[in-house]
Amino acid sequence: MDKKNIIYYLKRAGVLVLMAFFIASATSCSKDDEPERPDPQPPKYTIKGQVMNQATNTPLAGVLVTMGTLTQTTNATGNFEFANLTQAGKYTLVLTKDGFFSATYSIEFQAGAPNYVLVYTISVTMVPFVEGVTPINPAEGGSINISGSTLPASLTIPANTTIKDKDNNPVTGTVNISAIAVPDFVASGTVNNPGLAVMQFGPSGLQFSNPLPLVINNPLTNNRFKNIQLEYYNQTSGQWEIKPQSVNYVSSNNKYNTTINHFSIYKITYISQRTPLAAQEENVNVVDNMIHNNSVQPITVNTIAIKRKQGYKFGTPLNTVIANAGITGADASTLKAMIENLVKPYFGNSNSVDEFALVDDNISVNRTILPDWKLLTTGKQIIERYRFSVVMTKGDGTDVTLNMEVHSAGAVSLFFEDKHETHGDHGSGGGGSV
Repeated sequence: MDKKNIIYYLKRAGVLVLMAFFIASATSCSKDDEPERPDPQPPKYTIKGQVMNQATNTPLAGVLVTMGTLTQTTNATGNFEFANLTQAGKYTLVLTKDGFFSATYSIEFQAGAPNYVLVYTISVTMVPFVEGVTPINPAEGGSINISGSTLPASLTIPANTTIKDKDNNPVTGTVNISAIAVPDFVASGTVNNPGLAVMQFGPSGLQFSNPLPLVINNPLTNNRFKNIQLEYYNQTSGQWEIKPQSVNYVSSNNKYNTTINHFSIYKITYISQRTPLAAQEENVNVVDNMIHNNSVQPITVNTIAIKRKQGYKFGTPLNTVIANAGITGADASTLKAMIENLVKPYFGNSNSVDEFALVDDNISVNRTILPDWKLLTTGKQIIERYRFSVVMTKGDGTDVTLNMEVHSAGAVSLFFEDKHETHGDHGSGGGGSV
């Protein structure tokens, strides 16, 4: 081969080498593109709760908590949890334990967007049974004081009353009758008016040929509730039902009179209205607000630490609301306690607080952080608002309406953002690095 051909082939080989170099360089640059962002994950919903013994104010273990087909049993500290629920909407919890009245609690989750985790934390108080039995001969009749009641009340069985049991069979001889005061409770799916007195009569299902006079004292001295009615608890439907018997106020002895004709759980109620108001939304302090993955492997985050508000409170102090209505003295103190008891059943029978408590909590999540990525977390908490209204008749015959606004710390929502690290962006932030 002559020199010209050799030079030609060398030049051609050099061009091929340069083309290969540029192709390799282009391929190498494509590897520096930003990694693929993790796919959004569907929202999750969690219910966390603690059950307390109303009589001892201590955690109640061994409570069966049923929610549809799901069940949990409270542990030694009275806690239970239904985690990582996938459906929004209404959930109703039924709590049962031998020796206690059953309790219900309803929660409704609004639909969350992808990457949300919504958590409801609740507290429920269960009421133990109270014993108290009086033997009565229906042929002779007699009166029974309602045991365990702070409000004096009595039931009378007129002489020559005949009795049948729940299966319509005659009952003869002396009957051991229980008449006990029990705490008020909320029945799911019905209007729940607060009870002046809530009484359980047994054996349950007994039927009487004569109406049985039932008398209770008015808890107030110079004032009374305007609208009073008799209700009974239908154990088949699980709801409070209004009875047709009227409840009459007798001013001469400051008592309420009515009658019953069969045994169940009854209450003499004053009518109140509960109106939902527009909720408010507040930021939540997310302790693990930024978590870095500075390792070479993906990491999984199972919990996010937050500080959230807990409890419920009155928007305006009850003392102020009652004083503005012109109710003073001992009646004001009694009425304040009654309104507090009116509100309690809607919030797990727990007491109101002057200010929300700020508590630590760990929210269950399931997040994956890729190498050189960080997880940013923010949170919001719903503050629910309700208005409770009660109409009073004062000593001078005029009516006044008490309006009480209640604020309740509700569900917490977490919002996630996956962000790729840039050079020099490896600070610990609020949550640290991994």
